[in-house]
This record gives sequence, C-alpha cells and structure tokens, in this order.
Amino acid sequence: MKNERTRVLVALLCCAGAPLACSDGGAVNIGNTTTAGSQLSDYAAVWDGYVEAFNFWPDGSDHVRLTIDANGQGTFEIGNAAPLASATDPNVGYPSGAYSITAGNTSGTGTVTSLSEGFRYPIHAATVAADRIQLGVDPNDLYAGWCQLQTSYDWTAQTGGYNCVPLPKTEKFDPSTGLCTLNLSDGTTQTVDCLKWDECFMSMVCACTSSGCAANTVVAGAPALQYGVELDGALDSSGSTLTATVTGFGRATVVLKKQ
Repeated sequence: MKNERTRVLVALLCCAGAPLACSDGGAVNIGNTTTAGSQLSDYAAVWDGYVEAFNFWPDGSDHVRLTIDANGQGTFEIGNAAPLASATDPNVGYPSGAYSITAGNTSGTGTVTSLSEGFRYPIHAATVAADRIQLGVDPNDLYAGWCQLQTSYDWTAQTGGYNCVPLPKTEKFDPSTGLCTLNLSDGTTQTVDCLKWDECFMSMVCACTSSGCAANTVVAGAPALQYGVELDGALDSSGSTLTATVTGFGRATVVLKKQ
C-alpha cells in the first residue's frame, strides 16, 4: 500500500511540475517563440534617449530621437536645438553660422560629428537580421535645399566635373572675416564665404552637372554600412529599450527608450 501511494504521489508531482508532459499526446503549444527585435515592426515607435559620454554643439545636450514605422521609414535627430530654417541664400554656407566638418567642427565633446542639430534626417536601408536592427543616415540629406540653390561651375579642366564654387588657381582664407579669396585662372579674384567653399570643395556636399546641383547623397538601395552614419542595435527582452552603436560620433553607444 505504501509503495502504491508513493507511485501516485510521484505521478501527481510530475504533472504539477510539467503539465504538458501529462497531455493526451496531442500537439504541444509552447506559445509564441518570436524573439523581441526579430522583425522590423518590433521597432516601430518613437524612441528617445541619449548618447553616452557625448554632448552636441551648440546646446550641450546628449539627446537623440529615432522615429520609425513598421516599414522602416522614419527620421533621426540629435540635440535639442530649434528646427533649422530652410536654406535661402546660396552665397552663404549652410547652416548659416555653423562650422564645417573639414574646418574642424567639434560638434560634440572631443569628437567630430557629421550631423547637425535641428534637422530631422531621413533614415535609410532599415533592416533586421539576427535580432538586430541596422539603418543608415546620410549627413548630406541636410543640404538638399541648399544645393538646389547653387550655380554650377565648370571644373572639367581639372576634375572632369562641375562644382558649386568657381575653379581657382589658388585660394586664401581670412579668419578675421570668414571669407575666402579665390584667384581665378583669368586673373580676376572672387570672394566667397569660407563655409560655402569648404562645403562645395572640401566636403563636396553637392553633386553638380552642367545643368545644376543637388545634394551628393548615397545611391538609393545601398546598405546601411555605406551611409555616413550607421546605427546597429538590439532590443532588451521587454522590447522597451534599444541599445545601439552609432558611427558618426566617432563610435558611440546610444540608449533609447520606447515612448
């Protein structure tokens, strides 16, 4: 009798601890096994957060915001500055009054960033693989309106192409005025805003042809790693925190919370 009671007790304990093992042999339902972050729709939200050990110029914040929908469309923003005004003056670099990257624009503490505050950058090439999201941001999207205002100059004698400033024999920078003097091949001189010179000649933010200029952006369909800024991150188990590595701030960690 004692042995019989023991066998019954063991059987009851087995069923209590693993009820699925005591089923009638039908299909076992183990629930939804989809991992958080395994599909693009898992990231569809507004995400607010910060860059670790980094402060943006000029407002000194570390704030970042990612907005993305289930199709991978959205925007990426840095800082807390007011929205940038649209470009209206082709003769002044954009954004007006900003340092350019190649002139040493230290937009963050100790690190050069290729993005500007006050602009919502479109995100590109958003994909998910191995439970991680990757997407690209093109810094030159900022210049779409400004480049359309530019006059195209023939540089075919030197580069085989066109540019948004005249082709000089030499150029001289005056730090007291922020102006550059271009000595042209015909013996004349022309003064241009040095930020414009830098963006057109050094950074080459515009792509010009004989008929005009447009922003020099990454070709549509390119993978995220070909963009000037790339975000690569994963969700926590709750799906409410996205931690990512972002290039373009050197190489920084971004922590974002779902709003």
